[in-house]
Amino acid sequence: MSDVVPNRFLTHGAIAAVVFALCGHAFAESNLDSGVPTEEEIRLWPDAAPGTEHWTGEEVTLNYHVPAGKIIIKTNITVPTLTPFRPAPDQANGTAMLVLPGGGFGVLAWDLEGTEIARWLVERGITAFVLKYRVGPFTVPPAEEPQEDFDAHVRRLEPAWKIAVADAGQAMRLLRERADEYGIDPKRIGMIGFSAGAATTLGTVFSPDPTLRPDFAASMYGLLVKESPLPADAPPLFIAATQADATVPAASSTVLFDLWSEAGRPAELHIYQTGEHGFGMRPKGLPVDHWPAAFEAWLDSLGLLSRADDRPRAGYSQG
Repeated sequence: MSDVVPNRFLTHGAIAAVVFALCGHAFAESNLDSGVPTEEEIRLWPDAAPGTEHWTGEEVTLNYHVPAGKIIIKTNITVPTLTPFRPAPDQANGTAMLVLPGGGFGVLAWDLEGTEIARWLVERGITAFVLKYRVGPFTVPPAEEPQEDFDAHVRRLEPAWKIAVADAGQAMRLLRERADEYGIDPKRIGMIGFSAGAATTLGTVFSPDPTLRPDFAASMYGLLVKESPLPADAPPLFIAATQADATVPAASSTVLFDLWSEAGRPAELHIYQTGEHGFGMRPKGLPVDHWPAAFEAWLDSLGLLSRADDRPRAGYSQG
């Protein structure tokens, strides 16, 4: 394992901010939202998910309020699933994306970094699948407990990260096997992750098994949990972060861009000056509000917003 990010960046306080605030503020609980999407769920594993057969308890869905508004979170997820969001048949272009919400591997920011992203993708003809990967209940360490250094934090984080990466890889395998059923091109399946979801996305990108890797990927305010050799055919990568992020530093994103650049692989990096961690797609009256437009332009430059047989995917190459 390699220390990719300086020790000071990952502390108890930072992880608590990811899980309980997403924007650096405390949550205030409210009633469960009756408007939670009811799309079908696709179970990832035919039996109990491997490695967590001992996990018990009911999945929990709650509403919380943060400065950006009300968000839906999910926790104690023992049965990982995919929730599909499909464009109209005459609008579907054959491209698909897995959407991985963040939440510090303790919760999932289900709408802010999941369903809201999926609906945006659908409007552009992309079939989206929100991944509900396994997370266990998160507890905040006591305030008097000393903050751990990076290595200690990674040792505590890595088991949960590996579980999430296993779910993401299984999701890629499942979508490629069932591509015809969903009307998608098995060679045009991407992945976008936010925070912990971005770390999970990168875990699949670095997989030694090429069948588990996405064909293109996006890391939103994410980081490498561990450094591995970058595959020679690493997929095109879109990266976005903010300089003001106090939870995951912008340096984590520049590390990714440098890795891709040094390997001669395609990557695009956007670092905005202002904007807190967990900005998602909700307008904030800041320049970071424009990252979806940049992402759309990037997808279009790869030919991923056109039907698979409409035109060549300029600049898109896995070889």
